[in-house]
Amino acid sequence: MAHNIDSMAYHGDPPWHGLGTAVKHRPTSDQMITAAGLNWEVEMRPIVLQGQLPGQKPRKYQLIRKARSTAESEIPLAVVSPRYRALQNSEAFEFFDPIVGKNAAVFETAGSLGYGERVWVLAKVPGEMQIVGDDRCKRYLLLSNSHDGKGSVAIKFTPIRVVCQNTLILALANGEKAYTVRHSKCMDERLTEVQKLLTVVWNTFATAVTLFKSLAAVPVRTDRLDEYLALVYPQKPEDQKKLLRPAKWDDITELFEGGDAPALKPSHTLWGAYNAITRYEDYRQTNEAGPDRRLNRVWFGAGADLKLRALQQAEALAHQWAN
Repeated sequence: MAHNIDSMAYHGDPPWHGLGTAVKHRPTSDQMITAAGLNWEVEMRPIVLQGQLPGQKPRKYQLIRKARSTAESEIPLAVVSPRYRALQNSEAFEFFDPIVGKNAAVFETAGSLGYGERVWVLAKVPGEMQIVGDDRCKRYLLLSNSHDGKGSVAIKFTPIRVVCQNTLILALANGEKAYTVRHSKCMDERLTEVQKLLTVVWNTFATAVTLFKSLAAVPVRTDRLDEYLALVYPQKPEDQKKLLRPAKWDDITELFEGGDAPALKPSHTLWGAYNAITRYEDYRQTNEAGPDRRLNRVWFGAGADLKLRALQQAEALAHQWAN
């Protein structure tokens, strides 16, 4: 799947990538969908296979992005099974409507990647997470819906550090990296569990504050930083034998020592080390070039997975080094 941004809109300050259409007033889901160019639907159409008998139930369907006008063409997105349930963009956004209506969240950005294989909406939750001193994180919910026949509707918890815009990724209490809703017949029931989701939201962010504060209380020396990096970015056996230090370790160490990231006070802590990694993954990792590919990596791809692993390893080390 291509990871370029197909369309996008934002409310408030322009996002770091500078892409998208500005929405002046606090938008509803319908307004955000229209502004972001997501006012299209998908349709499942049966695929007739060679040798298939008349009246036989289709075993495969093609998921089609329907044209909004005669000026557009239909786009095939994926091949899916009869069990798959296509969730329209409007349905996915409506999941956030009761939360936004309760002033528990505000739509900030929305858009799609590729030809619409992945659609997302980012909503800001009121209030900030005070970590240590003036270091604060804003609280966001990232809802994504896939039209590629593989993923599910997922809601990730993504605090963003105010001072340098590092995007963090949180796991749920059970270790899962997102609150998910499968594309199935029971989806309608799951999408009504707004109150349950709100409980998960508040609990997850409250737990995160406690964790972040604990990381900020654990000092980290240079040798301990290497131990941490080895857990997040394991070395190849042949490199270990040759005593070769990975180049990314040096880049992250530079960020940890000051580098181009705003200094943390105190900086030489597990919280500082974790943020050096998130800074590297968000801004220095160059495997995916361009702002649109960077967005995909930071939120959905390898960068998101690495940042979550970095947080989990930091939590484990905090318990180990505190004893």
